[in-house]
Amino acid sequence: MSDPTRPWWTGEDDIGGLGFARFFAWTGLVLGAGALVIALFAPLEGQALRTVWIAGFGCAAIWVAAMAIPRYRRSGVRSSWAVRIAFVLGGLAVLVAAYAFLVIWLASAGVELPAPSYWLPPEQAPIGVTALAAAG
Repeated sequence: MSDPTRPWWTGEDDIGGLGFARFFAWTGLVLGAGALVIALFAPLEGQALRTVWIAGFGCAAIWVAAMAIPRYRRSGVRSSWAVRIAFVLGGLAVLVAAYAFLVIWLASAGVELPAPSYWLPPEQAPIGVTALAAAG
């Protein structure tokens, strides 16, 4: 058994060891890749709060991958390449989400930035008097 005065995540039973370091590195990599794919291809439809969730998943990817670094150091192993790639993918997801938020915010003020059409709200027919009703 482990010493009860030490936290469970620092024990010698691989909970805080190299196995968990690899788990966190690869989990961060998968989260970062998923967040970037969602950031690039999610239909935001002009709803800016959806970008906040995407940025949150990008930050979660960075955070989970960062939890691997002290475990690698404690094991005496160099940090995995998966950690660095997770940082990059998570950061790109946050940047894309921030740009999408900016696009949606400026589109509401009439300024158009280059962006996919599925980020902006769908075109709606005008409500009220139509051309036929006004002519007749």
